[in-house]
Amino acid sequence: MMQVRTRAEFGRVIEVASRIVPWRLPLYSAAADGLIQLVEVTPSAGLPKALDRAARPLVILVGDDGDAPVGPDGWRCLPRLRRMARSAVIHATGGQRGHYQDAVRAAISGGAPLALVETTPEHAEAWVQVFGRRPRLLILPRPDDHHPRITAAQPTH
Repeated sequence: MMQVRTRAEFGRVIEVASRIVPWRLPLYSAAADGLIQLVEVTPSAGLPKALDRAARPLVILVGDDGDAPVGPDGWRCLPRLRRMARSAVIHATGGQRGHYQDAVRAAISGGAPLALVETTPEHAEAWVQVFGRRPRLLILPRPDDHHPRITAAQPTH
C-alpha cells in the first residue's frame, strides 16, 4: 500500500489526479489539509489494522467501476469494510466534484469511517445491501445516461 504523508507528496497526487480523476480532488485536498484520512483499496487488498486508530475522520475509497467491476463479493476487504464503515456513499454515476465534496463533509460531520464506493448501476444495489440500515446515499445516473461511459481513445499529437 502506498502511503502519502507529506504536503509535497500530496501535491504530486493532486497534480496527477487533476488530469486523470479531477472529480476526486476534494478527497485529496481534504486529506492534504489534514481534514480526513483517505484510504484507497483495491479488490485484492485488505484494510490495515492501523485504521482502527485513525486520528481524523476516515474515508475508505472503493473503486469498483473500472474496466472490470466485480461487485462487493469480489473485494477481499468486504468483511472489515462492512464492520468499519458507519455510513456510505454508493456512487454509481459519472464523477462530479460536488458529490465528492459532499462525501468529505459527511465524513467530517459524522466523525466515523465513511465508505465511498464508486460502482456501476448494475452493482449499486448489492453495495447498498452491504451497509444494511446504516446511513447511506445512493447516487445513480439519469435514466438516459449510463455509467461508466465508453469513449473512443483520442489521438494525441
